[in-house]
Amino acid sequence: MVSEQTGKSASESSAKTSPKPTPMMKQYLRFKAEHPGMILFFHLGDFYEAFYEDAEILSRELDIVLTSRNGYPMAGVPIRRGTSYMNQLLKKGYKVAVCQQVEDPKESKGLVKRDVVQILTPGTVIDDDVLDPGTNNYLAAVVRDPARARYGLSFLDLSTGEFICTAVDSLESCRSEIERVAPSEVLIDEAADETVRNAVGERPLTEAPSSTFVAPSDGTLGVGEAALRAAAAVVAYVETTQKSTQGQLRDLTPYEVADRVELDPFTISSLELVRPAREGGERGTLLHVLDRTQTSMGRRLLRRRILAPLTDREEIEARLDAVTALIDQSLIRGELRETLRDVHDLERLAGRLGAGRFRPHDLIVLLASVAATPRLGLLLSDHFESNADRLHHLADALQDQAMLDLAEAYAGMLVETPPADPRDGGMIRDGFHPELDALRAEARALRDGLASLEVAERERTGIPSLKVGYNRVFGYYIEVTKTHLDKVPEEYHRRQTLANAERFVIEDLRQIEEKIARAEERAVALEMQQFEEAVRAFTEHLTHLQSVADALAELDVLCGLAEVAHHHRYTRPAFTTDHRLTIRGGRHPVVEQVEEFVPNDLELSETQDLVVLTGPNMAGKSVFLRQTALVSLMAQIGSFVPADHAELPIVDRIFARVGASDALISGVSTFMMEMLEVAAILQRATPRSLIILDEMGRGTSTFDGVSIAWAVAEELARRVRAKTLFATHYQELTRLAEEVPNVLNLHVAVKEVGREVVFLHRVEPGVAAGSYGVHVARLAGLPEHVTDAADGILSELLAEAPLSDLGGRGQTERLPLFGTEDHPVIQKLRRIDPNRMTPLEALQTLASLVEDVDKT
Repeated sequence: MVSEQTGKSASESSAKTSPKPTPMMKQYLRFKAEHPGMILFFHLGDFYEAFYEDAEILSRELDIVLTSRNGYPMAGVPIRRGTSYMNQLLKKGYKVAVCQQVEDPKESKGLVKRDVVQILTPGTVIDDDVLDPGTNNYLAAVVRDPARARYGLSFLDLSTGEFICTAVDSLESCRSEIERVAPSEVLIDEAADETVRNAVGERPLTEAPSSTFVAPSDGTLGVGEAALRAAAAVVAYVETTQKSTQGQLRDLTPYEVADRVELDPFTISSLELVRPAREGGERGTLLHVLDRTQTSMGRRLLRRRILAPLTDREEIEARLDAVTALIDQSLIRGELRETLRDVHDLERLAGRLGAGRFRPHDLIVLLASVAATPRLGLLLSDHFESNADRLHHLADALQDQAMLDLAEAYAGMLVETPPADPRDGGMIRDGFHPELDALRAEARALRDGLASLEVAERERTGIPSLKVGYNRVFGYYIEVTKTHLDKVPEEYHRRQTLANAERFVIEDLRQIEEKIARAEERAVALEMQQFEEAVRAFTEHLTHLQSVADALAELDVLCGLAEVAHHHRYTRPAFTTDHRLTIRGGRHPVVEQVEEFVPNDLELSETQDLVVLTGPNMAGKSVFLRQTALVSLMAQIGSFVPADHAELPIVDRIFARVGASDALISGVSTFMMEMLEVAAILQRATPRSLIILDEMGRGTSTFDGVSIAWAVAEELARRVRAKTLFATHYQELTRLAEEVPNVLNLHVAVKEVGREVVFLHRVEPGVAAGSYGVHVARLAGLPEHVTDAADGILSELLAEAPLSDLGGRGQTERLPLFGTEDHPVIQKLRRIDPNRMTPLEALQTLASLVEDVDKT
């Protein structure tokens, strides 16, 4: 995180290195003191300058030469490249305050007036050079209401105007929601306690004044005071940093976390929804497989939907109806997708429009994008039946008459490649505005007159090499080589001396120059007027533009999902009203893209809740677990699923504990982290949840691991009763099915051929014959004499004390887990009420019991 002490350090440095600062430096230090924790870009002539510690940061982070002025460090960047350098700092997590000259230095008396005109922070960026086009850039605020034990959350993407808020009842939900949305910057009350700071985690943190966390008194939107306080802080922060009206902000929209499937950070990571387990782009993620969008705004919407599946069956079915219709109309879907390729990022164009940072090129792509929408609307309204209500709703939005009228009014206004800065002129086409055409014709005629002047002056002076020229510094001039200087008339006034020539100006030339300048200034002013009029017209219809952008993004997502479903042979899921789960021919959507895949079935009746899945390493247990969770998640975002048939319950939460979650850096062992995650699952899971657990308990000793795994599995089966897939190497857990009726044993089949083992990757009823660990070692390339020795040692160990006999395999009675029934541990267990324990207390108690067992 960037240090918040930048301003203080600079001030202290200034006192030591510059005991008597100049008036300009006093001005700099005043602005620096008013913006602590920010790098101050100080406008000085043609450069942005930074001093003291800020200069050292620029030199280090941007590879800029560090100089000095009157003994203090100094570094600068050209004004024209300032934005690029600021963006590099923002990417590195810094905040930048832009201090501009607000008066013309030529007209100032004494020190030039300056003011901070903008503050740039990671959460308030709207510049395309910084933002990832496929990812939202959220500014968040979180506040805790200790009286009601609730957390208020608000999120704003300033680049698109999306503004939402919610309230949650627990620290875990708060942390999960922050991690799901993944804001670039999080605001907290400067007086917030450690609880709030812990909820933010590793996200960039900004402390805001307590006075900004005040809810408005004119309505609550039904989300409670805490959420509104967070939203108020977001608005106040944007007003403070942007120094101007942000017209792109949409109305604050509340949402309920219960309307979306809860996904905690580890589940998002385990399932590799939007980020792969290993670094390297997005290959290997669900997002990568499902992303067939044609626009950046469609891609962002798809990403949001993957991370926030719905729990409302009616809304899910509406999305599926639209995808079904688009699959059935493949030719029309192709035309829609082809037309969408002509659409630019209207969401972020609207963001720059509302922020007053609209450029001529932005207007060109805006007009082109809006012009493409009528065709999309007609294709939808003409080719889809009434059962695709969602598509008809989108068709209406895409044929917004106000937007179409504006697009028609300004079509053809700009040249194909306009200047980046509208003040440079030359952006409006000839023929668009009669008065502008007349001014340009006047300027051309005057320039043509310069050629006549050149000919006349050659004849009058007898200087054959005389020529009329122009440069940006001196304007128009008459150039005479030094060999003819003796022929120069007295009325020629010297303007510039060159190595081989002199440049002059005469009254006739000055008059023509003034007339050209007036015509060009009036032409540029008229161009600016026309451009600003177009910008103002679209700004007045900004909400219409945002509605069109929303419709385009959703259509893009739906067409993409239909394309994926058609290409990969996905099927439409059905939803059960009871507790049944049926997947036939299920596949992992990512794995099947990279290798030949064996589909598998999973059928859990209303009375079957927990699967104990056994089988060797590399046989496909983890893949089977993940594909089940992904099929469920895909169904609830409104996507077809990789299966021949799927009937699923609507789940409220998905918990995935697959793979290691090593937190040794933070002082937490792998096993402790696993226990914390499992404790959270036991506390938060409901009968409507879906849980996948892989190899739980392997981070401790074998007997401890078996004990914990058995206890957790039994708790999930008897009390929680969520649909659970529990993969394990502990064969002992398969006996749970003999004691708990809603437990089912499945295994991943293998085929033994002599000493070789063939993994069939097929899930079947029953229990695996073994773990085949030595065989996996052979596959990994261990020397043969080592694996042969391992085979021998394994045989001896199993003969002496087979772990599978724990509890009495082959005996008529199961041995008690802790020995005799009067064991002290048993007595302690009888006194424990798990319903009254926190997850941490449960872990502490468990550790104590394990210690007691070790002592006996």
